Amino acid sequence: MSVLDKSFRHLSRADKLDMLANQGYLSLENKELLLNHPLIQEDIANSLIENVIGQGALPVGVLPHIKVDQVDYAVPMMVEEPSVVAAASYGAKLVNKTGGFNVVSSERLMIGQIVFDGVEDTEALAMTIQSHETQIKRIADEVYPSIIKRGGGYRRIEIDTFPAEQLLSLKVFVDTQDAMGANMLNTILEGITAYLTSEIDNSDVLMSILSNHATASVVKVTGEIDVADLAKGDFDGPTVARRMARASTLAQVDIHRAATHNKGVMNGIHAVVLATGNDTRGAEASAHAYASKDGHYKGLATWDYDSSRNRLIGTIEVPMTLATVGGGTNVLPIAKASLDILNVQSARELGHVVAAVGLAQNFSACRALVSEGIQQGHMSLQYKSLAIVVGAQGDEIAYVADALKQAPQANAAVAEEILQTYRTQ
Repeated sequence: MSVLDKSFRHLSRADKLDMLANQGYLSLENKELLLNHPLIQEDIANSLIENVIGQGALPVGVLPHIKVDQVDYAVPMMVEEPSVVAAASYGAKLVNKTGGFNVVSSERLMIGQIVFDGVEDTEALAMTIQSHETQIKRIADEVYPSIIKRGGGYRRIEIDTFPAEQLLSLKVFVDTQDAMGANMLNTILEGITAYLTSEIDNSDVLMSILSNHATASVVKVTGEIDVADLAKGDFDGPTVARRMARASTLAQVDIHRAATHNKGVMNGIHAVVLATGNDTRGAEASAHAYASKDGHYKGLATWDYDSSRNRLIGTIEVPMTLATVGGGTNVLPIAKASLDILNVQSARELGHVVAAVGLAQNFSACRALVSEGIQQGHMSLQYKSLAIVVGAQGDEIAYVADALKQAPQANAAVAEEILQTYRTQ
């Protein structure tokens, strides 16, 4: 497939879809689907959630080019916030220039918990459960044999004890392959629970459930940017690099900054997760839990200035529990089209791309903050949003947005005045 160049952003929606199809990113079926954006079929909607009364929509944009492990991707992003797609695209563009993003490490195991309550001697129970590990593996394999055939299945157990509370948590690690694996994991946990309660006298299982603290599904990705590309306004490249490194340090020690720093990361991650029909709540929960794994909430992405090489080096470490099969990925029209565009071969590969998008997104936000300020980047699309809010349509939107750029103030009242003046001309 050819890489989408900078001309992509200037095309009409129909021409964008033509280019995606012509360059091999999109099947003709999915091109037609996106062109006519049909509603989800009612029977499918009713099978997804309860009490369906309608459907909503968010815009889907495309990050035209991001390189991850020497593979080129176009990435669909579903999001309502102005500048998110543009920011991710810009960050990716600068990292692409130095060779793209690189995956440092990647693991993908889901964790399930079987929790025992009223445990008088947690250490004794832990030893008893540990002695049954061979049988636990056998049970796991027997209750879900199909995953074994696909190269997945049971991997190991770990045990956490809470003696003061008389609680014990048995953690079961399972390779769910390309599925998110919640149903698979729950089936395996139920089988193990039935076996253990029959083998261990007076055992009381409080619950068994998947854990969204996905410490065994962590992806680490790095990317470098030439310092010369960081210059902005009154700030030269080295100055921006130093300021970004200091902002990164702040996000590791100040929870107020860390929360906003990670919101920028999740702007990118959430948008791709949503576009592909994956579980956005699970992605958010696992990311923020991981940010707190050391007992102190920290930024998920870091930036370091290597002055000897004139490079700004970004690193992101984040859990990725995504799927390319099952759930919404297979039934939502937008999800199917998004995965078509991405052309990833596995859930693990999807996680690599999504993590890289999160790092690119965070770069653009941090760079803006330490140079011209965040509003300048936001305002271009915000002007269009204001125009739409006051009722502008068609060519009126661009006219009102351009006029707002020149106005001393930009708010709804000013936008409405500009629109009414335009209509009376």
